[in-house]
Amino acid sequence: MSTTEELEAAVAELVGCRVVEFSRTVNIAIVGFQGDGVEKRLHAQCPFRVTHREQLLFGSVDMLYRDTGDAETAFDEYRTKFDRQARQLTGMVTEHECFVESAALGPVGLLSARLSGNVVVEVFPACGGRNVEQWRLFDWHDTSRHFVYPDSAGK
Repeated sequence: MSTTEELEAAVAELVGCRVVEFSRTVNIAIVGFQGDGVEKRLHAQCPFRVTHREQLLFGSVDMLYRDTGDAETAFDEYRTKFDRQARQLTGMVTEHECFVESAALGPVGLLSARLSGNVVVEVFPACGGRNVEQWRLFDWHDTSRHFVYPDSAGK
């Protein structure tokens, strides 16, 4: 369970972190961060997108569209448009060191992080259920530091 204040503080901790990964596990979008020797992960089960200036690079719906191979197996084999763009952006942020310049928790769980190079990561909760987890921010190797939106998810 996470209060709004705890969520705001956890999101604010992203500022200054280096971005190390864009990926997914099943239908959960993942962004990896590293700062002060701590690895953090953002898992988004709700709509998610990454933009560069005025261009949409990829979003959660891109998981539905195959990039290569058979349409029936592309999702299970991580060969969707989302996967291709996530791998490409991961390579770029790894090569050019990308950092979180600002991060904020907005109304109704909106999470927005502005990265160096005019890249923005946005997470948009889109489920009316108070008990349905929309996103989670956590320290990768510390199970006590999991911050979940909404705070009533899992009850």
